[in-house]
Amino acid sequence: MMRGLRGKTVLVTGGGGAIGRAICRRFGDEGAVVGVLDVNGEGAAQTAELIRQAGGRAQAHGVDITDYAAVRQAVAAFEQAAGPTDILVNNAGWDRFANFLDTDLAFWEQVIGINLRGPLNLHHVVVRGMAARRGGKVVNIASDAGRVGSSGEAVYAGCGGTMPIINPCAE
Repeated sequence: MMRGLRGKTVLVTGGGGAIGRAICRRFGDEGAVVGVLDVNGEGAAQTAELIRQAGGRAQAHGVDITDYAAVRQAVAAFEQAAGPTDILVNNAGWDRFANFLDTDLAFWEQVIGINLRGPLNLHHVVVRGMAARRGGKVVNIASDAGRVGSSGEAVYAGCGGTMPIINPCAE
């Protein structure tokens, strides 16, 4: 059992996928108000509905986390309805196994956008409010590929190795 989450507001990226859905549902089960963010708006809506069916509170926001303006808009909509974000979970991630020499700039941009720029966008938007309130938590879910590398995932591993550690309360 997780404690102290009743009434907390939580944003989870990638909340329409399998791992993200499990994270969202667990927060919902613990009484948190959950903001489900996912580029797959239908998947986000399904996750939010599952939380509501179980008696929890949740909102779905179809958002491409690589788009800073879209992130700002989604966070603003969530916080207008639910209140300031207490916990941010950067869970969204994507890759495709490929020999590095067989990839191209468009592939690199997509991997970097989702796995590095996306979390940075969320940090920049959400942590600003946390810092002003001098409270909040950020959970960055990463792959072991960032620590030890992974054959066929050169760009993805590079993104995982550069995930920032954010302290919302630092001056």
